[in-house]
Amino acid sequence: MYKITWDKETGGVLLHSRIVEGTLGISPRPVFFEELNLLELDKLGWTYPHAKEPIMWAVNKQYWYRGVRLFDAKGADIYTKPTLEMQPGIEPMELKPVDVKKMLQRTADLMFVLENEAIEFIHDTYLAYAKVNKTYAKADANKLDFEAMAERVEKKSKQKMAVVKQDCDSFDIMPLSTAEKEGKRVLLSTKIDRFIASFSGGKDSQVVLDLCTRAIPPTDFEVIYSDTGYELPPSLTLYKEVETYYKEKFPTLNFLMARNHESVLNYWDKIGTPSDNHRWCCSVMKTAPLYRMLMSGTDKRQKFLAFEGVRAEESVSRSEYNRIGKGVKHKFVVNARPILSWNTTEVFLYLLEHDLHINSAYRVGKPRVGCVLCPFGSPWDDMIVNNCYSSNLKPFLDRIESNVASRKIPNKKEYIAERKWKLRGSGKFSEAKTSVSFSSSSNKWQAIVKSAEKELFTWFPVLGKYSIKEKQEFIIGELEFKHEIYHFEIRFGKNMNDFTFTLYDNNNIQLRYYLRRIIN
Repeated sequence: MYKITWDKETGGVLLHSRIVEGTLGISPRPVFFEELNLLELDKLGWTYPHAKEPIMWAVNKQYWYRGVRLFDAKGADIYTKPTLEMQPGIEPMELKPVDVKKMLQRTADLMFVLENEAIEFIHDTYLAYAKVNKTYAKADANKLDFEAMAERVEKKSKQKMAVVKQDCDSFDIMPLSTAEKEGKRVLLSTKIDRFIASFSGGKDSQVVLDLCTRAIPPTDFEVIYSDTGYELPPSLTLYKEVETYYKEKFPTLNFLMARNHESVLNYWDKIGTPSDNHRWCCSVMKTAPLYRMLMSGTDKRQKFLAFEGVRAEESVSRSEYNRIGKGVKHKFVVNARPILSWNTTEVFLYLLEHDLHINSAYRVGKPRVGCVLCPFGSPWDDMIVNNCYSSNLKPFLDRIESNVASRKIPNKKEYIAERKWKLRGSGKFSEAKTSVSFSSSSNKWQAIVKSAEKELFTWFPVLGKYSIKEKQEFIIGELEFKHEIYHFEIRFGKNMNDFTFTLYDNNNIQLRYYLRRIIN
């Protein structure tokens, strides 16, 4: 949000509300002694203390110390550490840590404004939806789905509609522009059953969690961590540290963990390596388990509001996000993004200011934390993981190397180092020949699958809630889609990998389209 310049005196940064001389184009991240050790800077004659505070800052792979660019890191990959290219005139020297206390004093005023705006956003968002809950309860309006009503009117009228409160606790639906012009009280139309702080082990979600504890009563929200099965080890450690830290401060704050019932390695063996256009790992290991946990034992109409650490600076797609989004991944989840406009530097300043636990993966140079191996990672990420968490990486790297060898790809190490394994969109390298054929009539749709590599119901939560009854050789079930119930059955062949899926749908083209994608 703010503009950043170097503070040569403290070795830190300064914040500005406008562009000034020396403004940086990219927000820097702090660099700790652990990263300098990994880069083997000490072996080149440089000295620096093993301090808790950062030593310098990095802008991409450029390393800056008290406003001076010292060196660039070049050529890292999963097998190779980078080489350090010194800037002209730079010689080995003794490096001192950032004077964090003085830096925080100089950035305190603007950080105070930033923090309190985020706290106010969280508090106001919580209160707004909490009032919706009270309004629903008072007017017995939970029997009506205002959101669905507004959506239907919007489709017909082709304009944005709003639910407004009239006199005597009555309600009406009118164009949003009209409501604003007439000064009507526009109501949020979504009744929220549970408020959530989504925690990933990363710096952004950590800041959002802390902000939530300052804005919402601990009895009124819960913290959820999704363990994908191949999280970085320090992320799991941090989750436990964070849980202990906040439990001591707020004993009533509830922590929950969602995880898949099956090992991620089993999925790698069945489906193959994730790729940039076949990113099954996120939906299978994160989204689906989270969905199952949220909906387990609850009313199917329950809705959730998740405060999350998404920031616009992270990607082009995220820069287009609204601060509040409905149904981004789940139709029953409202996503609220308190720090959407914050930059990387501001996030670290918050962690340092409040002396919060910092994921140790950041201290060795990871710009972002997540899974051990990700198709959207970089050679730099691979280098750090292979040097710092090699035992966790090994099972996945072994599979990639085996796949590449079986395909007789020349220059195997170069192929893997350049991350070309992630370009393959067809998933598993195997000799098994999976086949799918489809047939349809006016009232039913069928898919005949041979040698399926995946259990069908892994993907069903994407469509909606479903229930099944298992018979001896087949399954019958019901699927809710767009507020309608559809019946289906699955009949198996000689094994569970051969089956015929039949949907009785009265020719629902949209549902058939989605099912075709899921089965494929």
